[in-house]
Amino acid sequence: MALGFFSSAYEGSIEFDPLPTDWADRMARRIETGLLSPGSRRRANYVVRSKSSDAVAFSADDFLTSFNIGMNDVELRRADGNRIAYHGSFSRWAAYAAIQGLVVVGAILVIVLLWPGERAEVARYGVWGWPLLIILLAFFGLVWPRLLVVIHRHFAARALERIVREAVAA
Repeated sequence: MALGFFSSAYEGSIEFDPLPTDWADRMARRIETGLLSPGSRRRANYVVRSKSSDAVAFSADDFLTSFNIGMNDVELRRADGNRIAYHGSFSRWAAYAAIQGLVVVGAILVIVLLWPGERAEVARYGVWGWPLLIILLAFFGLVWPRLLVVIHRHFAARALERIVREAVAA
């Protein structure tokens, strides 16, 4: 599956030498006891959605987990040989980032338009005041959340790979 540049999905594979036959059970146990740090589900409340001997699927179970971590939906499956292929998505995280950006932009716009003296402060920059403000608001409301998705995709994939390696090695 081809992933777009601004996609909130990631995929890859992890090589093991050898891949234990009970890797799916080990991974399910890690998810149930605490994905990020075993024994703690406080900021990482994940649930196993499905499990077989060759695959495990899990997802974030609440708002804080979806927003804090960003590994919203993940599927792990045995690939050829000693590899585990993964496909993950953080679409809820991306939606929250976009909503947060729009809320901040909206708040700034309301303040500039309604707070006494703020329109004059923008006008103080002359002919460039309002266009510059609109450009900045458009960037941080529309472009910045997409850039965050591009940046976060790498970190989410690396975190998942680290967690899977730890869980399978345990």
